Amino acid sequence: MTALSSDRRQRLLKFLGGLPPAAAAKLFATIEADRARGGKSLPHGLLIDALRPELARVGRLPSRPKTAQRIFFAPFEDFLVVFRTGKKRRARIARASLAPIWEILEHDPACAAAQRAIAQLQVAIRENSANLEACEESLFAAAEQGLSRLVARAEADADFRDSLEARLGGEGAFEDLSEITSILPAVPHLKDMQKAFPRPITALSEEELYTARRLYADARAFAPTSAPYLLLALAGRMERPWRAMRVYYHLSEARDDALSAAGEDAQAVLETLFDDLEGGARALERDAAGDFDARDAELKVIHFADFAEGLAGEAARAGDNVVFNRVEACRDIASDALARFAEQSLAALRRAMPVRHAGGSTRLMAMRPDYARPAPPKTLADAREAAEFLADSAEMARRLERDAIAQAIVEDAIEETRRYGGDLVLEIRAAEGEERIAARRLMEQIFDIAAPLLPPGEIGLLRERAAAAALTA
Repeated sequence: MTALSSDRRQRLLKFLGGLPPAAAAKLFATIEADRARGGKSLPHGLLIDALRPELARVGRLPSRPKTAQRIFFAPFEDFLVVFRTGKKRRARIARASLAPIWEILEHDPACAAAQRAIAQLQVAIRENSANLEACEESLFAAAEQGLSRLVARAEADADFRDSLEARLGGEGAFEDLSEITSILPAVPHLKDMQKAFPRPITALSEEELYTARRLYADARAFAPTSAPYLLLALAGRMERPWRAMRVYYHLSEARDDALSAAGEDAQAVLETLFDDLEGGARALERDAAGDFDARDAELKVIHFADFAEGLAGEAARAGDNVVFNRVEACRDIASDALARFAEQSLAALRRAMPVRHAGGSTRLMAMRPDYARPAPPKTLADAREAAEFLADSAEMARRLERDAIAQAIVEDAIEETRRYGGDLVLEIRAAEGEERIAARRLMEQIFDIAAPLLPPGEIGLLRERAAAAALTA
């Protein structure tokens, strides 16, 4: 497998780092399954390494020792992302924000009560005290008080806000601090939700829906503005995030007086899921307008298609045409991007098949393979990845329910590759000495590139014809 360039690696890591924890775990399972099947189109090792922080949080790696800092941020684990992609989004807290927020809790004078609570909690951890839970509760209460004071001052004083943002590392981190502060009143309820629903959650039974409903109602009665975060946390714990739509439909239909605001709060689940889906579609659209990266594009298309298929299925089961039509609009955007990726793949193939004018006495001169102008290794590697993308594009189009979106381009790629191989056989037969060696070298490169597109039997026949041509006098 060709090593990824630094730029391509960063693009891939940024995409993976923006996934919620349960989605990352689901992607990990897909990557492992693809590797077990012998798949060659994805960089399995790199992807698994990139997902490793999420795997640790879903219990696939050994747990780390308790610290006051880890205990404090544990209730927010379903909202954490490794990288912030674009503007700040609700229930998406960048991991980079945690250390500076903790630094403020430990040292800012406004958080003096929290600092005493941290010290008490550290002693309780060290001594494995029976009083540990009470110390945790004291820390959350003191942190809410101190951080609320800081946020309120920052919102009233622009200079203080600038200073606080600088200490936190930027505006996005301040927004993360504000969101954590707003969630703190619901921390006991978030912990109950985490205990009731260990992740990853594969599906929700009817009984579990009512459990979630009860936990949400308790939080709504105690901390009404923070209660929607219980639903968002539950969605973040789903192995397949779109299955949280069952919670949305269940609460939207609730008629209890105690749940009069449930439909509005549950809307946060729907909008968060569509933020992910629509963001994925727009990301594909942007990528299709830039430099092409076959493996990066395929990974994103597969992830998007999986998400769209899941959301559409939930909407169809609920008879929700509004949601279904929103999914279809996103699929249209992603399908246009897939078509563009296919065009870029064909262009990458052509760059690895250099041509020259055949010569002659007329102006109508055919183009012939140019074995005297070898393609650089990167061009050949890109072409092989592009061929793999084209070979997989029919399945990607099927998953997007746009079966014919790239069919004509794939057919052109197959025909051009086949014709180029046939023309190279003629060049090998006509060439002599070093030129014949160069032509055969190019043919071997074409065999490697064409492997995903042409049947093995056809490549074998071309190989035999090339060998026979090389034996001519």
